[in-house]
Amino acid sequence: MALEQLGSREDYQIVEIRVFVSTDAGQTYPVELDVEGWRRFPAGTLQLDQAYLLGLAADPKAYGRALGEMLFSDAAIGDAYREMIAAIEARGLPMRLRLRLDPTELEKLGWERILMPLGGDWQPLAATADTPFSRFVLAQRWERPAPITGRPLRVLAILASPAKLDAYQLDPISPEECQAVHTLLDGLPEVTVTYLESGTAAPPTLTAIRAALTAGHHLIHFLCHGAQTARGNVLYLEAARLIEAFKLAANPPALTFLAACESAARSRGDALVPLGPALVERGGVQAVVAMADRIGLKTARLFTGQFYTRLLNHGVVDLAMNEARALVQDEWDWGVPVLFSRLFDNQLIDFPIGQFYDTYLSHTDRAYLAVDEALAAARRQEYGGTLVDDLERLIKELSKSHGVLVDVASKFRRVGSDPNTFAQRFDEFYADFKDYYDRQSWVEEETSCRQIRELGYQVLPKVRPLLRDDIFDQLQQELGLLGDADRALLQQFREYLEAMNAAVEAIYTGICGSDIAEAIRLKRDFEAQISPSFRRSKEMFERMNSSVTAVMAA
Repeated sequence: MALEQLGSREDYQIVEIRVFVSTDAGQTYPVELDVEGWRRFPAGTLQLDQAYLLGLAADPKAYGRALGEMLFSDAAIGDAYREMIAAIEARGLPMRLRLRLDPTELEKLGWERILMPLGGDWQPLAATADTPFSRFVLAQRWERPAPITGRPLRVLAILASPAKLDAYQLDPISPEECQAVHTLLDGLPEVTVTYLESGTAAPPTLTAIRAALTAGHHLIHFLCHGAQTARGNVLYLEAARLIEAFKLAANPPALTFLAACESAARSRGDALVPLGPALVERGGVQAVVAMADRIGLKTARLFTGQFYTRLLNHGVVDLAMNEARALVQDEWDWGVPVLFSRLFDNQLIDFPIGQFYDTYLSHTDRAYLAVDEALAAARRQEYGGTLVDDLERLIKELSKSHGVLVDVASKFRRVGSDPNTFAQRFDEFYADFKDYYDRQSWVEEETSCRQIRELGYQVLPKVRPLLRDDIFDQLQQELGLLGDADRALLQQFREYLEAMNAAVEAIYTGICGSDIAEAIRLKRDFEAQISPSFRRSKEMFERMNSSVTAVMAA
């Protein structure tokens, strides 16, 4: 496959590293590198010296380097990795890396500490915005929900420090830790928090958690104990009962954050790690953050605050994890937080700008599906050319709204995030965008609504024999909504353009102040905010254009 055909999801090249179950009792593990849309490399052999790694546990940099040397050795994925890096760098794309571990015994290793060979040096993989990293959990029979668009975000905070902890050899959670959680969550923008907290009138019993889950919270934040007992891994209740409670929820939370008590000397953060993939695979949760080891109070608070701040800015959970680790990477425990995810793009949260799709563009999509079916039937049955022409014109009108979004967003995204070229490329985009923004009168968009209405009147009687009753009824309904949507459409377009203008001005200010890193961060944030709608619009826009340009088979 040619280099220019290397696949991507527009913003990142998705790369999966998969480690398979050992065939020789854990001496070696087959390992494979798969670059989505381009190439799956032949499997190599990963030799893990786990005893050696355990001896380096107190030195995160040495541990990360040693684990990196094992994974990126020539026998494992070294050759494939170097070929992949050369191809990706040639295209100027960052990587989205996901690690898929088939052997459960390897979950305990500190993969988040791993260093990768890059530019002649060894650099952290899980602490840079250019390489968002997660442990991928493949969930069977699962249809990906749309990213969260509703506001405010509903958060359930479970602060569990029940009585009789000494029976589990656990210490109480300090009031200071509980207060720190309140301060953090209550200070987040556009968030409402419900608390289940030990020692209050709303304690975190299993019954209370089940009831709270039925309310449809978007995010759940646990502050609890992790321990290993003869009965298995526990929080303050058996993990199996917690997973069952999640499974019974009609709308499981998108994200669960498992924060082990940092101040209790006998708490075990690593006891929470097996719960992470279990909640993703069997509990219906899209992503889980867990602590893989004990974590210092300072690191935990800085990491958690940065994670939520960045997640609410752009909605991409693996990127927020890397950005939060980057903030604390000078601390010895920076690699303790782990992300388990079933999301291919890790876009957990959408933004009000994304509601443009739900409130207007989704109607064009449903109308198009019916019109396209009518068009195919008209071509097959050799209906008069006038009907075919009218249907094609109607599809073109339905595609125009998608075209506006795709055109503006594509130019914004093509600026890239290379510090060496960012200022110049953004300056060129800025001039074009401001010219478009200043000249926008919305006459064409307003005319499109009238065209849809008029074409709808013309084609509906003619396509009635070509469509099933349910499809015809839906087409009639959608065209009616779209034809009368002048004001709503123009308001949505204005809001979209105003949001982009605000982001563009903030980025331009950063460049003028010579803060290229901040400008790139702002650009990434807004790009992530529009990405869910952009991807859907681009796919539908291309599909609509394909329908119009299709040539009927002889």
